[in-house]
Amino acid sequence: MATHATEVRVQELSRLLNAAFATPLSTGNLAQAADLLEGIRTAEGIDYIILLNNKKQIIAARGWDIAHPLPPVDKLSLEHALPTLIHAATPIEFAGEPFGELRFGISTEIMRGGVNQLLLQNAITMVVGILLSALMMGLLGVWLTRHIHRLIKAAENAAQGDYDTLAAPISHGQDEISQLTRRFNEMASLIKERVDSLVMNEEKFHTIANYTHSTELWLSPEEGQLVWINDSVTRLSGYSVNECMLLGDFPLSLTMPEERARVTETLKQALEHRTVIQDFEFRAVRRDGQPFWASVSWQPIYDSFNNYLGLRASIRDNSELKEDRLSLRKAVIELRQIQSLGQSYLSRAESERARLTALLSAMRFGVLFVDNENRVVFHNPAFCDLWGLGPGNQLPGKPIGQILQIAENRPALGDIIANYLEELALSDDKVDFGELSMNDGRVITQHGFRVLDSQGTANGRMWIYEDVTQQREISEHMIKLAERDALTGLYNRHRFQQELDRMVSEADRKQSAMALVFFDLDEFKHVNDTFGHGVGDDLLKSIAKTIGTQVRRHEVFSRLGGDEFAILVPDCNEFEVSKLAERIVSSISQIPFTVEGHVLRPSSSVGVALFPNHASNSLELVAHADSAMYQAKSAGKSTWRMYRQDADPSRSAITRLSWKDRITEALENNGLELHFQGIYYPKTRKLAHLEALVRMKDLQKPDEIIMPGLFIPHAEKTGKIIDIDRWVIRSTIELLGKKANIPSIAINISGRSFDEPEMPEYISQQLKLHKVNPARLLVELTETAAVSDIRDAERFIDALRATGCTVCLDDFGTGFASFAYLKQLKADVLKIDGFFIKDLISDHDSQVFVRGMVSMAHEMGKTTIAEFVENEAIFNMLIELGIDQVQGYYLDKPMRDHPGLNII
Repeated sequence: MATHATEVRVQELSRLLNAAFATPLSTGNLAQAADLLEGIRTAEGIDYIILLNNKKQIIAARGWDIAHPLPPVDKLSLEHALPTLIHAATPIEFAGEPFGELRFGISTEIMRGGVNQLLLQNAITMVVGILLSALMMGLLGVWLTRHIHRLIKAAENAAQGDYDTLAAPISHGQDEISQLTRRFNEMASLIKERVDSLVMNEEKFHTIANYTHSTELWLSPEEGQLVWINDSVTRLSGYSVNECMLLGDFPLSLTMPEERARVTETLKQALEHRTVIQDFEFRAVRRDGQPFWASVSWQPIYDSFNNYLGLRASIRDNSELKEDRLSLRKAVIELRQIQSLGQSYLSRAESERARLTALLSAMRFGVLFVDNENRVVFHNPAFCDLWGLGPGNQLPGKPIGQILQIAENRPALGDIIANYLEELALSDDKVDFGELSMNDGRVITQHGFRVLDSQGTANGRMWIYEDVTQQREISEHMIKLAERDALTGLYNRHRFQQELDRMVSEADRKQSAMALVFFDLDEFKHVNDTFGHGVGDDLLKSIAKTIGTQVRRHEVFSRLGGDEFAILVPDCNEFEVSKLAERIVSSISQIPFTVEGHVLRPSSSVGVALFPNHASNSLELVAHADSAMYQAKSAGKSTWRMYRQDADPSRSAITRLSWKDRITEALENNGLELHFQGIYYPKTRKLAHLEALVRMKDLQKPDEIIMPGLFIPHAEKTGKIIDIDRWVIRSTIELLGKKANIPSIAINISGRSFDEPEMPEYISQQLKLHKVNPARLLVELTETAAVSDIRDAERFIDALRATGCTVCLDDFGTGFASFAYLKQLKADVLKIDGFFIKDLISDHDSQVFVRGMVSMAHEMGKTTIAEFVENEAIFNMLIELGIDQVQGYYLDKPMRDHPGLNII
């Protein structure tokens, strides 16, 4: 008996353990499987438990030393005594696939004690029953011995189900035995009828109950224990009726582990509140491990006295319906997503169409779409404006030829319609038809593009029209400025250098002579400082006009910059050049020039050098002509001098040594100082940043300062400009470090610093030393210096930008080369040269050029600054031209203690 009970116990535990560990092992959740070991061992009274994988390797163990080998599995037999500890094993399978094995040990002490106690109780009961039966039989035997045997025999037959053989009455008397016999016979007949009816009804019940599509079951009201279940459970789950009764927790044993808590809670609520639930779905698993969707419906049941008997439940396999529902739901979701995506695409397409239409309408380019039949599909307002088509004309759907025929503004010559109809326009992807000169004087470019649909099929053409009139004017003006000085209209330095090289080369080839005449104005700086740059410019234009009458057609008259002029004279001799020099000095001194009631008497110093008499190449010729001019100044000014070799070295050497000593002394004895001028936003007049300007103290006259125009040229010639640059850099960065309230300061770097590879690193070190944000330092480089050595300038600018500083290209626009090299020089700010600003109000060309520079700078993402803003009229016009920042005497002058240094 104990052996049988133990065997049943082992089988139950095997099924329980397989159900518990199948899911964790199948999903690879070994941590969950390990956590289950301790709980199962404690709850089920298991001595030890070991979890193995398919390779017989131990995954986890509880109650067993894994250092010892595993014991063999015990085989129970009725012929052998029950061992104290039974070693058992069970495979772990899910959906028919093995995932491992469980080895466990069950102690039989408790079971053995229970069996012994049960045997003892049965023995006592049997003894007491025997004694009582013997006593009763002894008492009744005396009286009933004669007749009772027949009644006993009938009762035995009835107990065996034979109700046909009834006990015959002893007599028709009224004694107890006769009445008992009659009553027994009546009761037997009635019982037979009832039993027959009950058997028939039971057969009907089982027939109906067992042959149902769903599994029907009855759960007790207390703990939800299984009371009854029909045979359909085998078809549903693979378990027999008896196995379901033995499982103890059916139908919870069918649920997936992750569904167990939900189903348990729902069943508990249904038992407590006696609720009716229809089609409650959960994921279940069959005996063979095959998962399926189960649907259960239950309702409370009552007996005839309305006593609560528990729940009647029906379970069916809902997998197919669930899959259909899931497929339908997935299809609905996908359909909604497709619908939403379609609506999104439609909305996006409408939005893109609206934006595209707005963009095309806002473009200054004329845009025209035609179909394969050359009928208008779309056009923007700029197209109508360029061709002179009024807003009342309904163009879509009309042939392009008809539309161009009614256009008021058409090309002056040529058959424009032929361009749209020729095969070339309809076949090539892009066709450039060049420029059209319109009736109103405008120049328009036209380009044709073939439009293809998603399959690559031609779907018409798009025509783009651009008004390039202003660009052509600017281009022509820029070409002019490449050779001409913006102020005087004379040849500029660039063209002068070309003509000088040509004439020197030609004179050398012909073995002839040519001359270079250099002259500038005496005390011209005093005119600018006293009366302003506007007056100085007027004086320069008067001199250019006057001397221009003295120059013959084959001679080249140029303005080199500032107040310096040069004349190239080919095929000449010393006498002819001397007369020209005399005429220049005399003509300039006789120019009538009145300013604010003051009569100015300009004078000039002229220097002359001849090739090949005084120089062997163009560079020497320029240097010696310049030296001769300074010889003239040394002779008292308002005169001219022919170059003399004996006078050149001594004078220039003395001058250079004198200024070199003064600059060195200033650097060593705090003889330099910074003055500051503000750069402002024109619309708000708010300070954008300051520019630091170096000044030298006059040590002999402490109250006076020396302007940079006097000492900077000598600093450049003697090489001291590098030391001045470093002093300016160091002093400015130190000031920025002390005054965090200053937004930023711009400094000027000379062209000689391009040859100093350590200069950007020096700036970076000073910024780090004084803890200054590099963005607060603007470094200005002159355009002429940068273009003269483009490679070093490009390297220098890139190194500066790497430190984080802002780079500004100063004096921008002084030559055509600035446009050519602007792409290479990655400057952040362009400071437009003051020569374009000073006469901005009266000079239309300057207005066009400044507008072009501003537009170009903005297109390239650069900031523009206009210097030399000296009156309100210039200031207001610069606002109209879109300039970003302004600087000049109209706003403030350079000063030592600028208010911008004290901004809070």
